[in-house]
Amino acid sequence: MLRHLTLSLLALSLALPRANAQEPEDSQPDPGVELRAWLNDYKDGAIRFQKEGRTDPDAVALLEQHMTAVAKRNTFSDAQLLFEAAVVQPQAAGATSSMETIDFQREMQPWRVRAMAQRHLRTMNQVSVLPWLLKKLSAKGIRANVENDDQVHAIAVLRILAGHPSLEAKLELMKACGSMPNKLRVHAVNSMARDAELELVPTLIGLLRDREANIRIAAANAIGTAMQPHVDETLGKNPTGELLKKRNLAIKHLQRLVISDKIWQVRSAAAFSLATMRCKAVIPALIKGLDAELKRTKDPWAMDVRLHKVLEGLTGQSVARGGIAPWKMFWKSEGASFTVRPKPLPGQEKQKDDRYKKFFDLTIESDRVLFVLDFSGSMAEPMELKATGTTAGGAAGTQTTKAELVIKELKKLVMSLPDGALCNFVVFSSDVRIWRSEGNRPALIKLDDESRDDLLGNFLDGLRPNGPTNLYDALQTALGFGGRGLYDKYYGAGFDTLYVITDGAPTAGPVTDKLEIRKRVREANQLRKIAIHCITFGEKNDTSFLGPMAEENGGRHIHIE
Repeated sequence: MLRHLTLSLLALSLALPRANAQEPEDSQPDPGVELRAWLNDYKDGAIRFQKEGRTDPDAVALLEQHMTAVAKRNTFSDAQLLFEAAVVQPQAAGATSSMETIDFQREMQPWRVRAMAQRHLRTMNQVSVLPWLLKKLSAKGIRANVENDDQVHAIAVLRILAGHPSLEAKLELMKACGSMPNKLRVHAVNSMARDAELELVPTLIGLLRDREANIRIAAANAIGTAMQPHVDETLGKNPTGELLKKRNLAIKHLQRLVISDKIWQVRSAAAFSLATMRCKAVIPALIKGLDAELKRTKDPWAMDVRLHKVLEGLTGQSVARGGIAPWKMFWKSEGASFTVRPKPLPGQEKQKDDRYKKFFDLTIESDRVLFVLDFSGSMAEPMELKATGTTAGGAAGTQTTKAELVIKELKKLVMSLPDGALCNFVVFSSDVRIWRSEGNRPALIKLDDESRDDLLGNFLDGLRPNGPTNLYDALQTALGFGGRGLYDKYYGAGFDTLYVITDGAPTAGPVTDKLEIRKRVREANQLRKIAIHCITFGEKNDTSFLGPMAEENGGRHIHIE
């Protein structure tokens, strides 16, 4: 009897799971399954990145965790799943206006999902992944006139190649700069600019003569990025031999753009690229650029002010704006002896001679620009450009709409500003919406790869003209963002430049009287001292009050015909 009981207990013990036994491997969470479930919920709108107007760090961390686990497993199927996330574009169901789309995009942050997926894809070295990605650059649909999945996928691949560690990826980017359709060539050059190396400078210099303005902009950006580590005199660099020849050749070609390019965004990119090099040799080129800029009869974008600020930062001089003589005199008297001194090492005592202290603290990214964009229904009206030279939108006779022209110009602007420039966008029709905000206030967004991609690929393309013109509330929002005044020790202006782009008189909002709007803006800006520039379209009778408003607030006005 006892023997039977012992055997029964032994059989039972063998049948029960051991307390210390490990869980089978297949019971562990599958990273691919988890990311797939997340992505499906995201596409359905069940996942949002903002709570109560602020980005939710836990939501961001969870997605990072999912993608890290998938990329680490490093299989071809995992790469396919990450690529799906790298091109994801959730749509706002039932959205009928730009305002609804802006709110939806702000909460969903598709730019964050795509950028994160693209970053993780760069780390995957499974043998099939890179050839599979590169094949998408030769898909048939990339040359179609209408945007399609092939083009969207090709753009994503170009962004993945930017910073990719393989030589093959770098060679494919160079090839794409010359062989792809213009729209995709821009993305290729821009991607190459993000990881530009000295060896690419001759290729980039050649692209400075390209007929497409955006190619010239991207190439100029890349030259400054490539040259800076080798010629930056604040880092003690003193190039000689072939490197010196390459530097001087780059300065020569960028100077040509700063002086003579017809597109102001190209001139801006070339100027910032020169400043990025942080060396004495760029100063005469920038002075010549400022001289040419001051002679232009129409310049709503204040390029001369940008050049003036860059020169002050480079030289440590404080010069009254509006004239070239002081800069020429300065360089004639001090150019021969001017030296760019290295930045002091951490903990090192400050140099007694602080004449060039400004140079040590140079931030060419100091632009703090807010754009107020009119996307009321009238911006959908067709227009024919009547004069050249006033805009980069096209030659006289070009057929377009007001909205298309604005978007085209702003895209060039976004590309031409340097990394780190601070900006935001206020869009208005009957209501007012902000591109990016935290806690129900506009945020000063630093331009980088991710924010540019969001602006170029989501925000600007998603704007649709609709509704009446509530200009007053838009200006109130913009000026409220500026802080309580530059001279209040507790409050600083959030930005120093405001661009108002509109096509007509105010027709909605608490104040529609033109003179009253001018009066209130003038009073609100009395301490802030924000430069307000106005660019207008349409009937001059409707927009004439914006010229005086710009002049009263230190800005300029141009009417596009």
